[in-house]
Amino acid sequence: MRENWFKFWNHPRTKAVRHWSNITYDVSWNIILFLIIGVLLVGSFSVGAAGGYFASLVKDTKAPQLTEMKQQVNSYAITSQIYWGSGEKLTNISTDEERQPVDIKEISPYLLDAVLSTEDVDFYEHDGVVPKATLRAVLQELTNSASRTGGSTLTQQLIKNQILTNEVSFERKAKEIILALRLENAMTKDEILQAYLNVVSFGRNSLGRNIAGIEAASRGVFNKPAKRLTLPQAAFLAGIPKNPYYYTPYLQGGVIKKDLTPSTNRMKTVLKRMYVAQNITKAQYEKAVKYDITKDFAKTSTRSRETYPYVYDLAEKEALKIMTSYFMKQDGVKEDEVKPSELAEVKANYQDQALVAIRQGGYKIHLTLDKKIHEAMQTPAKNAANFPSTLQYKQVVDPKTKKTVNKKDPEETAAVLMQNETGRILGFVGGRYTDGAADDFNRAFQAKRQIGSTAKPILVYSNGIENGLITPASTINDEEYYYQTVPRQPGDNPINNEGGRYRGNVTIREALELSLNVPAVKTYEKMNMSNSIQKLVDMGIEIPDNIRYAPSAALGTMEITPVELAGAYATLANYGEYVKPYIISKITKDGKNIYKAKSKKKRIYEDRTAYLTLDMMRGVFDKGTAQYANSLLKVPGDWAGKTGTTNEIKDSYLVGSTPGVTLAVWTGHDQNNSLFGATTYYQRTQNVWAQMANLTYNANSSYFKSGARFNQPASVSANDFKNTGRFKEEDKKKKEAEAKKKAAEEKKKQAEAEAKKKADAAKADDAKQKADDAKAKADADAKRKADDAKAKADADAKRKADDAKAKADADAKRKADDAKAKADADAKRKADAAKAKADADAKRKADAAAKKAAEAKAKAEAKAKKKANEDKKNTE
Repeated sequence: MRENWFKFWNHPRTKAVRHWSNITYDVSWNIILFLIIGVLLVGSFSVGAAGGYFASLVKDTKAPQLTEMKQQVNSYAITSQIYWGSGEKLTNISTDEERQPVDIKEISPYLLDAVLSTEDVDFYEHDGVVPKATLRAVLQELTNSASRTGGSTLTQQLIKNQILTNEVSFERKAKEIILALRLENAMTKDEILQAYLNVVSFGRNSLGRNIAGIEAASRGVFNKPAKRLTLPQAAFLAGIPKNPYYYTPYLQGGVIKKDLTPSTNRMKTVLKRMYVAQNITKAQYEKAVKYDITKDFAKTSTRSRETYPYVYDLAEKEALKIMTSYFMKQDGVKEDEVKPSELAEVKANYQDQALVAIRQGGYKIHLTLDKKIHEAMQTPAKNAANFPSTLQYKQVVDPKTKKTVNKKDPEETAAVLMQNETGRILGFVGGRYTDGAADDFNRAFQAKRQIGSTAKPILVYSNGIENGLITPASTINDEEYYYQTVPRQPGDNPINNEGGRYRGNVTIREALELSLNVPAVKTYEKMNMSNSIQKLVDMGIEIPDNIRYAPSAALGTMEITPVELAGAYATLANYGEYVKPYIISKITKDGKNIYKAKSKKKRIYEDRTAYLTLDMMRGVFDKGTAQYANSLLKVPGDWAGKTGTTNEIKDSYLVGSTPGVTLAVWTGHDQNNSLFGATTYYQRTQNVWAQMANLTYNANSSYFKSGARFNQPASVSANDFKNTGRFKEEDKKKKEAEAKKKAAEEKKKQAEAEAKKKADAAKADDAKQKADDAKAKADADAKRKADDAKAKADADAKRKADDAKAKADADAKRKADDAKAKADADAKRKADAAKAKADADAKRKADAAAKKAAEAKAKAEAKAKKKANEDKKNTE
């Protein structure tokens, strides 16, 4: 058909057709020529306009020196630092563990091919920029296309990551292009590729830490160096930089994600591109696609510990919170303006940004901790002599095997020393360092435990004083008592004091000093319990709703961390003003404050309330439950505090304050075992507390204000030390009624006792007669049974003896017969053997003689033959 058309066009059959064909050709050619010229003019104008716009974007961009560019792209991170509150440098927050620079020669060829096939297939051919790809990306951006293929080469990505920012704008893109072209003149292709692979992010490793660079990624994900990566492993890692925290196999904490489908699908995409680029064969591709990459992942690892593990981890955690808020504020993002469904994702993104900044941004994190004080607090905690030598165990379910196992559960401790006025934490103990190492659980800040009787000053008596219900001199009856504000159930036990006895009428001061439970509950039930709990909530302590109206809260059933408890006691020492405890004083960069802590005080109690409570707490050390600690204490000063114990002796506390500081100490078991020694456990707690107080005072006494006292404010009057409260249990009518009731009960008990005594006497006589009769009958029965038993025993013994003799005779005969038969058999066997041996010897000798005769005969014949031959020869 094509030939017929050309034949028709070149050789028209008629003149008319030829005429119109020529006209059509001329018109068509002119139209095409006009369109070509138009397109060229528009294109020239567009190129000129684009060039002008591009020039305007980069006109202020200074071309950096080539050596400077090379230095910038190979600068991976600026190490952040942590400083003690006392000024000394503590440590670096470094990326050394998460980024390990590696030479390109030490990287698996599979990985290099995978990255180039996925990110920049023409890397070794272009000059840093691919115009076609860049134009496509610009058009997609202008048209807001749903499909974004990207237009950046590896060189451009390196420029963006190391020299520019992640800002999305045409100006940044234009600068990126210019600098990429210039970088290609500063470095070889291998140097650029090596730099890219050493800076690009790969998400998280098996420690849960952020990783950057292929070597850290290879070791952190597959636990092997980059040069030993297999094809599937290389493809998996090469796919991560596209969206590091989406494709990484690990969550925070190093836990492997439950759904790894996006990550494995991304690996298959990379393998497909490697196959299309002819970097691998079809057989390699098919084998790698089917490979189960999940079995190669490194298991969740335990992070290496540093010299001050609890400090380092806490500093990083608190700094992350601060920097996350900082970046959100910088971008004008307010939590209350973000949709609840999006808040978690938004905060997570800013948290990732903050984490990178902390580790690579060159920040200086200044703590409140005094180095000497903090180190002094660790000494009692690490001293095994301060704790039981016998280990306890707890049965727990192993999360891996799902089997019940016995887990070691040593007695632990935690402590916090804070400055009352400012809220600065001067030192803390996160744990005992059992087996010479710390764990990931900072008990001082993370262990939420019931606080026992340490709740009485901050929840019961302080609020009772503030409500005008009691004074330190108010009298209350310590007696058998049940909760009155909750329904009583069958089997409920009365409220007990430690030691199991009641002391009758006591003052509130005495009740606090001796830590009596009944007076505390009676006082608490007379108040609005929810309003009292609100005081703790106002101090930032989370209290469940079910505790708000529970009278048992008076005995410390709410769960509070040691640092929160220290903050609550410091509120009393501050005459009722709460200051939130904090551990980071400021964060700086390039000498400028990014963050600086501010001590904001909040009024919780009236100063009168705080002082009267403190005044009662002085007696805890002088003549109350903390006398043992007081006997070991070598720190001068005005001490006020409180002990605490929870049910089944699972927790033990001592919190003490001077006008300058508050020291809170807890001992217990992580697995909630009871403490050893029902009468000595509190001595261990108080011993540790006293050692910490003494050692920290020696380390830096300036914080303690040991020369000062808690001064009585003007709001306290003489009546505050009298029984002037509304709660008066010694009411005369009530006491008389109780006395009459008690007398009636005693009289009734006496009458019942007399009647019982007479009845018991009559029963005793009857019982004696019955006992005598029973004894006589029993003796007769016993004698008859004994005679019968003896006769039976004699008969049994004779029968057994006869049987034994018959059996012995039979056995002896059988053995004799067996022995004779065996002897005869042995004799016959030996005779047969001797005869056989003699026959064999005779035959052997005969055969030897015959052989010898044959040999002699043959020898004689040979000799005769030889002689005959010689004679014949001589004859001839």
